[in-house]
Amino acid sequence: MYPPKDARELGILLRISRDLDVVGDVTATVDDPSELVAWAVILTDPAVMAWRAAHSGHRYLQVSAHRNRAPVRGSITAVLPCDPHQQFWQALNLDQLAVSDRRTLTPDALSAAWNVMPITPAALGDLTTDPAEPAN
Repeated sequence: MYPPKDARELGILLRISRDLDVVGDVTATVDDPSELVAWAVILTDPAVMAWRAAHSGHRYLQVSAHRNRAPVRGSITAVLPCDPHQQFWQALNLDQLAVSDRRTLTPDALSAAWNVMPITPAALGDLTTDPAEPAN
């Protein structure tokens, strides 16, 4: 899945900018539970919320915090769509969360759920080659 044109343009501009100062709210969609855990660790005093969309019933986890200093002055939110991450959702004991419901969690709960996630061959990548050896 490719990001929309506007998101690609913004990503490029952010990478080539030497200085950045955002005044306003920022929301990022993350692809993996480990990325959401990283946001929860990095942000100061984050709020963690699990919720199910009212109409679709899709599952989401979000980490948000408010900042008053550069590079972002405003609310910062990272959202993880959890339908592809059912094991993580289950590790957080959220199976009984009904459509339109929300539940407050803690950053420690995210870390604990991540710690019990199974390690799969796909998550490990290709272990048949030595990463120190250059690819042919």
